[in-house]
Amino acid sequence: MAMAARAERAHVVRTRVHADGAPARPMVRATAGVSAGPAERQLALVPRRRRAASVVVLIVAFVFGSMLAAAAFQTQLARRQLTLDHLDRDIRSGQEQYSELRRERAELRSPGRLAAAASALGMQPTTRTEFMVLSPEVIAAVQQSAGGVFEPGVVSDDTAFDQFKTVKSVAGGAP
Repeated sequence: MAMAARAERAHVVRTRVHADGAPARPMVRATAGVSAGPAERQLALVPRRRRAASVVVLIVAFVFGSMLAAAAFQTQLARRQLTLDHLDRDIRSGQEQYSELRRERAELRSPGRLAAAASALGMQPTTRTEFMVLSPEVIAAVQQSAGGVFEPGVVSDDTAFDQFKTVKSVAGGAP
């Protein structure tokens, strides 16, 4: 039915009218004379597109990124190992210095050296021992110069912070 309607219209052709007075020519469709294909379309199975190239690119990018991350990680490890080596060297030199200072202290405090230094200053070893009795005025002066009475075995009620607070208030600082 649609074919019949097209055949009837084919003989009626309209003409164009131009505003500038050019001669009219018939309007012809660009598809005139082209026949339509068969009514049924033929479907064909198209092979699936391969995405191998994109998969290869992704794998290469992943491997490259992994290698770059591994190189950065190794660099960080090496830098931190150098820092650890430097710290180990500092610790060893500090321990050596501490050992040397202890050895010097032991030599300086040795009884033989002290006896030799005392005899060089004109001191003589004692032959007898006796206790001296000190007057209470001397004891009070020593205690006052030391900052108070310090008796062994006696626990003070003041904590260190209370003593600090007392010192600051006497010295003119904020209580």
